[in-house]
Amino acid sequence: MANRKAELNKRIDFEILNTLKSSKNPMSTHDLAVKIGRAWHSVQTHCLKLQLRKKVKGFNLSNINFWIIKK
Repeated sequence: MANRKAELNKRIDFEILNTLKSSKNPMSTHDLAVKIGRAWHSVQTHCLKLQLRKKVKGFNLSNINFWIIKK
C-alpha cells in the first residue's frame, strides 16, 4: 500500500514538473490542477513539497499561488 502511494506521489510530481517545463509562463495552482486533472489541494501540497526540494519556485500574487521551474 505504501509503495503504491509513493508511486502515485512520484507520478503527480512528474506531471506537475512536465507541465511547468512546457509552459512559457508561471502557472497558478488552479491552472495546474485543471491541466493535469488533479484536485487543487493535492497539486498545492505537491508544489509546496517540490518547492522545499528546490525543484520549483512559488510566489503569490493577489492571493493566487503561481509556480515556475527553478533554474
